[in-house]
Amino acid sequence: MLVIRKNFCVVLLTIVMWAPTLGQENPRLFIVEKNGLWGFADASGKLVIKPQFDSVEGFSEGLARVYICTRTGPRWGFIDRTGAMAIKANFLDTHDFSEGLAAVMDDQRKWGFIDRTGSYVIPPQFSFSLVDKKRFSEGLAAVKFEDKYGYIDKTGKVVIEPEFDDADPFYEGLATVEIGNKYGFIDKKGEFVIKPQFDLAVEFSEGLARVNIGYVFAWNDLDPKGRDGKWGYIDRTGELVIPARYDFAASFSEGLAVVRVNGKHGFIDKSGKLAIEIRYEDAGSFSEGLAAVEVDDKWGYIDKSGKTVIGHQFKDASSFVEGIASIAVGHSDEGRINKAGKYVWRKVENRRSFAAKPCPR
Repeated sequence: MLVIRKNFCVVLLTIVMWAPTLGQENPRLFIVEKNGLWGFADASGKLVIKPQFDSVEGFSEGLARVYICTRTGPRWGFIDRTGAMAIKANFLDTHDFSEGLAAVMDDQRKWGFIDRTGSYVIPPQFSFSLVDKKRFSEGLAAVKFEDKYGYIDKTGKVVIEPEFDDADPFYEGLATVEIGNKYGFIDKKGEFVIKPQFDLAVEFSEGLARVNIGYVFAWNDLDPKGRDGKWGYIDRTGELVIPARYDFAASFSEGLAVVRVNGKHGFIDKSGKLAIEIRYEDAGSFSEGLAAVEVDDKWGYIDKSGKTVIGHQFKDASSFVEGIASIAVGHSDEGRINKAGKYVWRKVENRRSFAAKPCPR
C-alpha cells in the first residue's frame, strides 16, 4: 500500500462486521462469533457455517480464509461456502483469492501463489511487507525482489522489471509506483504514462486518480518536518483537473467523491464542483445510491441530492452492498438494515476482534 488512508468509521465497521470482497457471489455471508469461535450467517442471522474456527475472513471468489490452531501451531487455510476445508490449513499467512490465485506464506516466511486446489502456481520466493497488496489485478501482481518492486504474470514470469521503490496493483490499466519518494503511473509495459512527480498518489477510479502535493512523511505527530499536503485529482494525462486544495480526498464512487476541508466532509463531482455541502463530521463513499455520513456523533444515510433518507441514529454505519448495510447502535448492539432503514437482523453481542487469538502453547 502506498498511502495510509483515513480510517473512516464506516470502513472500520465494514471490516468488523462483514467482509464482502472482490468476486463474492450471492447470497452474501456475514461473519459471526459464538463462544470465541467464528463462522458465517446469512443476512437474516441464520447460521450457514457454524462457528468453529479461531478466526475467519470474508469470502472471495467462493473461498474464505480461516485460522486454525494445529499441532504445529497456528495455520491458515480456506473453506468453501458449505464450511468444508477446500485448502488445508498449511500456511503461516494467506491473502484473499483474486483472479483465481491467492498469495500464501510458507514456513520459511516466503510468499508464493496457489490456485483453488491449493497447489503452488508460483513457488514461494517473495518477501512481502505487511502493507503490500498481495494479489493479482488485471493479470499482473506487484512483487518485491530484494529491495525493489516489479510485476509478474500468472506464470510467475517477470513482465515489468523491479525498479520501483514501491508499487500498487493495476487499476483501469495503470498502476501507481514510487521512485525516489515521488509517485507516478505506469502502463502494463512498465512505461511511465505519468512521470513520478506527486508526493502521494492513489489508484485511478472512474477515470480520475487522487494525488497529494506537499506531503512529507513524519515518524510521529511531533516531528516538525512532517506535512500533510493537499489532495486533488488528475486525469490519465497527468493533468491536475481538480486543484489540490483538500485536506483529504477519497476516490470517486458513483460519480462523487468525499473531500475534507477544515475537519468537515462533503462531496464533489468530477468537475470539482461541490455537489453536497461540506458539513459532515465524517462520511463514506456512495454505494448503491446512498452514503453513510456522521452528524453529532451519529451516523445516517443520504442520497446524491444530500437528502437524509435514513436518520442519524447509529454509532457506526457501513456502505450498502446488495441492498444490506451493517450498523452499530452502541458498543455491543449491532445489526443489518435494508435501504428503507429497516432491520433485517439485530443482536446485542460483543463486537468482533480484529486479531486472531493465539493458539494455546
